[in-house]
Amino acid sequence: MTQTHATAGLRQETAGRIILMVAASVAGLLVIAGLVYAIGTGARDQAALTVAGCEPGLSSDAQTCTTQPMLAAQYRAVLTPASQQITVEVAAYTANEEHHLAAAEAALTAEVATEQAFDTSLAGITFPPAITPIAQALIRADQAQAKLVAVQARSSTLTRMQSLNARVQAADAAVRTELTLLLKAVDAPVRAG
Repeated sequence: MTQTHATAGLRQETAGRIILMVAASVAGLLVIAGLVYAIGTGARDQAALTVAGCEPGLSSDAQTCTTQPMLAAQYRAVLTPASQQITVEVAAYTANEEHHLAAAEAALTAEVATEQAFDTSLAGITFPPAITPIAQALIRADQAQAKLVAVQARSSTLTRMQSLNARVQAADAAVRTELTLLLKAVDAPVRAG
């Protein structure tokens, strides 16, 4: 019986070692598989972002994807209220530029404030690298117009104020050109590659 116990004990010990070696091998393979998987995470994430239509440079591991439609919506959310407000302020100036210096000045001062708020909001949007220069050009053009309108608002007479209208209109045309370029850029489909 002792020999039977010894043989049984040896079998159990051998079986235990085999189980331990198999478990260690499986664990080792799982660790290696995990490392291989982790190495490919960046490429998989980039592929997933591309498939989702994410704008290059807007997504990171810690952020959610920003798609082209989301970017366009962000831009319009800044542009639409500013455009509507400036339309009201320009109309107020036009209605008062010939007869009411204080009211015309107030309309122009309000326009400057709206333009500055628009520029600040626009600068807060993270555009992809290909669109950033277009947005910066718009901000520069709008800032130039705002400076000119501020000079116009400080005019001491209606005649002097009106004498700046043509320059303001030219500056406004430059802003509109940049607005159109940026709108086209944010509405363009995402290009792969």
